[in-house]
Amino acid sequence: MNKLFALVACGMLCGVASAAEDVSPVDLLLPQPVWTVKGEGIASGAALDKVEVVTAAVPQAPAAVATEAYVLDVRPGGVKITAPGARGERYARVTLAQLRRLAGDAVPVCTITDWPAFPWRGYMNDCGRNYLELSGVKAIIDMMAAYKMNLFHWHLSDYHGWRLESKRYPQLNRPETQLRQVGRFYTQDEFREIVRYAAARGVTVMPELDVPGHTLAFRKGMGIDSMKADGTDRVISELFEELCSLATAEEMPFVHIGTDEVRTKPEYCDESWPTKWVKTINAAGRKAVVWAPGKMIDPSCDVIDMAWYDNHVTNTTNQAFDSARMYNTSWTPFEIPLHAAFKKPCRWAVAESRKLGAITCTWHDDNVGDDTLKLFRECMVFPSIAAMSDTFWHGREKDEAGLIFRTPQPGTEQFMRFQEFERRLRAQRDRVLGDFAHPFVFLVQSQMRWRLTDCATGIVLMDDAAQGTFRLRELWNSNAAASAAGKGRVMLETWVKAPADISCGAWIDLAGINGVYGRLAMPHTPKAGQWNAFDGKIELNGAALPPPAWKQPGMASTTKPIREQDIPYSTDLLEKPLVDEMPALRPPYAVRLKKGWNHIAITTEVAKHGDRTVSFALFDGPVTHPREVAGLEYSSRPPQQ
Repeated sequence: MNKLFALVACGMLCGVASAAEDVSPVDLLLPQPVWTVKGEGIASGAALDKVEVVTAAVPQAPAAVATEAYVLDVRPGGVKITAPGARGERYARVTLAQLRRLAGDAVPVCTITDWPAFPWRGYMNDCGRNYLELSGVKAIIDMMAAYKMNLFHWHLSDYHGWRLESKRYPQLNRPETQLRQVGRFYTQDEFREIVRYAAARGVTVMPELDVPGHTLAFRKGMGIDSMKADGTDRVISELFEELCSLATAEEMPFVHIGTDEVRTKPEYCDESWPTKWVKTINAAGRKAVVWAPGKMIDPSCDVIDMAWYDNHVTNTTNQAFDSARMYNTSWTPFEIPLHAAFKKPCRWAVAESRKLGAITCTWHDDNVGDDTLKLFRECMVFPSIAAMSDTFWHGREKDEAGLIFRTPQPGTEQFMRFQEFERRLRAQRDRVLGDFAHPFVFLVQSQMRWRLTDCATGIVLMDDAAQGTFRLRELWNSNAAASAAGKGRVMLETWVKAPADISCGAWIDLAGINGVYGRLAMPHTPKAGQWNAFDGKIELNGAALPPPAWKQPGMASTTKPIREQDIPYSTDLLEKPLVDEMPALRPPYAVRLKKGWNHIAITTEVAKHGDRTVSFALFDGPVTHPREVAGLEYSSRPPQQ
């Protein structure tokens, strides 16, 4: 366990020194506090262990988040925390623990006044499609607690498995009902353990049993062909009663019932049944949460909407929270800080009192295999939690959707904001999470410089682009299409100046397999001798860099991804776990830079079907914990030698 997490869990504090930056540790906190005042001097050692707690309201804190507000006053003689109760005190101690690691246990004198922008700040993991080891679930909760997130949405059922033990209907957990990680589910005791573990760290568990859609495993377990089968409404009501019996209403005040994507004939049920299930949950003293868009629930019920598509919360008067455009599953490491810096949660045109907050989600539709912790390499879980914590706690003044896949132009105010955010995230990686056990893939990209050219016309599509990933074609977001004017083949070029002959690693991805759906956007995964299926090539100083010797080259679907089937979008291809197709799953690609300027050129086709994503970055260290290569300079134009 990372030392910070242990300190957050037990309320103790200590510091770990690291390389100094010419920036105050107070300016490197993540999430960023509302207000900071710096003083003269430092507090260290015994002074930081001397903590006085005063129970009092924090002036100016909004009523919706007043219980989570705090004032942290650090002085040479000791620390004073002012908060209205345990929640605010917890977050003050989290901030102090982070400060000690950022400052090497010599914390500058300061006063921090802070509260969250939203009462709900969450992370969701889909354990229905892919079971996750209990240790992995705890690691997620630890990271959430360390970054002031307070809602763990635990998606426990889907097509591939009913992952929560039922003693009323044990047939739901039989191996023959599961398509992946066969025989793996969470016992009721393990569920209670996670609820208690999370509560001890200030995190509320919100379980989800997704009905009536996404229910292939349920139907197999119950031996029915349709959700309309007699008695199905009663069975599901009893399953929600059983779920509510596993924790008190105080411990588990919210239960998610799904209701989204009911689009195949076997999933349709009586339109009154979802309301019946919500009333079952309400009768147990809980609020029910439903996806929006999803099945409409009777307005008399106590319901919260979870938006997975931007504006569907306008269809009700319920309170709501936001997950739209916040699925981290397919983000590359270079897109995480862009989403966090420029995405505004709850941008709906509804009353502010309805906006509860936001959540980032990991939907891993592909089969992760038996090593379920591999999820953390295929999806950028932990850097996403750290980065999005700032979005949810500190908030964003405006939504800048055009920048969530494209770094701002260097020299602009937006670019300076992005650099500042990168500096905070880098400090977290190096100082706060330096001993973190799980993958934390983040690399600064604002120093990079690329030029994107249409090979046929010579037209420069982008210049001086400071980013590590290029969405050359993006079906779902036209703002992301870096080469909208490119009609065929494009070239990415950068010139890198090394202070000496250097050997380092390279993050190279021309195939664009970034977690979910990546393999469905291409006719096949790279064949032997290929970087991608689109004649992609990469050269360093005029010499071609050969692709890795793929362990399972040329994987292709033999079934079509038809929507109207029991597993929408799925093919046999998605059931073959990845081995080395993503950069995070293979050793760093070794490259040798010569002293002086080096030319890197990447070419690929973009005009065919599907998305097109290209990523490149130079780094030191292991692929799971990379660091920038020191002393490099970048240019998007041929420099003077």
